[in-house]
Amino acid sequence: RRRRRLLRTVLIVGGLVGLAGLGLLAATRLPPGGEPARVAPDRAVQAVGDAQPSLLFVTFDEQDPMAGASVAFVLARDPAEDRVTLLFLPTATVTDIPGHGLDRLVRAFAYGGGPLVAATVENLLGVDLDGVAEVSEQGWAALFGRVGGLTVEVPERLVERTADGSRQVRFEPGRQPLDGQRLAELMTLTGEDDDHLDRIPRVQGVLTAFLATVAEDPQLLDGIIADGAPMLDTDVPVEQVRDLLHAAARAQADDRLASLTLPVAPIGSGEEGAVRIDAERADRLVSERFAASVPAPTASAGRRLQILNGNGEPGIGQQVAERLLPAGFRVAVTDNADRFDHAETRIVVYDDSSRQLALARDVQRLLGVGRIELSRTPTSVVDITIVVGDDFPPTHPEAVPTS
Repeated sequence: RRRRRLLRTVLIVGGLVGLAGLGLLAATRLPPGGEPARVAPDRAVQAVGDAQPSLLFVTFDEQDPMAGASVAFVLARDPAEDRVTLLFLPTATVTDIPGHGLDRLVRAFAYGGGPLVAATVENLLGVDLDGVAEVSEQGWAALFGRVGGLTVEVPERLVERTADGSRQVRFEPGRQPLDGQRLAELMTLTGEDDDHLDRIPRVQGVLTAFLATVAEDPQLLDGIIADGAPMLDTDVPVEQVRDLLHAAARAQADDRLASLTLPVAPIGSGEEGAVRIDAERADRLVSERFAASVPAPTASAGRRLQILNGNGEPGIGQQVAERLLPAGFRVAVTDNADRFDHAETRIVVYDDSSRQLALARDVQRLLGVGRIELSRTPTSVVDITIVVGDDFPPTHPEAVPTS
């Protein structure tokens, strides 16, 4: 099972411009000397997915993958509490997409597919997910077709504006039987007056009907995955998806399934419909419903990172983050450096305490490259700035620089 551990993003809407211009860092290289007492990287941040199996589902248009993710939700089971959570993620949420900076969640799929969406969600929520399932609109149609369609409640009339400017009624409100293709369309259609939030109740209604059908016939999912369920493009065994869906179906039947939407608030400017996470409410939701998926408690002080692209390679911030995520570091922001011709990676710290220098050396060791520097300009925004140079990735990643 592939593990991704990308820690929580702090949305920073201002105040980093001067920091990003490396000319203001006024850093000095640390003199050679004995290595400080090492603060061990947080290998105690173990694979907590076993404590709370969780999977991200991402829906996209296979005819136009660059359009991004139209639907995203997390399904998680907490065995200790004997409950299941279905968390819908507004795809217009603006957050830090590792290696690409601030953008809407919908764009993460266009940049890097399901794995990047999963990394972004882990970063946004501060949780660890077991994997991701990419399901296209046609994939949902095939999945629901295998159960013979579903009877669902269409909450309202859905009107689509066609390419020639005319209006076409796609769905009338009311309870009605729909085949697989129509169910997939109901989930993904952007109506004339829709926004990203309007789609969530429709997706919830379809999934509720599907889980009810599974609860009535527990053998149904075995038949669906008998051929490996090719419509589910997932990085976990398909049997794990089956087990999680079975658990959700049982929980719904016993009223132990909570369907929630990530708390967000309008940004108020910029692209129409864009929202930001409501951090306080989201923290409360995570602590109440995803506590078992939060990496084991660590001394997080000193671990807030800024990753700046100093070599011009697209997506380099994501590559750096993937090296550091198992050690419990938090990515505050990814951005471009002042220029793209940095030959050597710089690891800049703002505190010369032995603990902070030890953490910097952990970063150096995990990256396999980098010169540790001390900035004369203090900041309360991040603890370590990494300016990625041409020496990353190293020819021999296991080699650790001496200083």
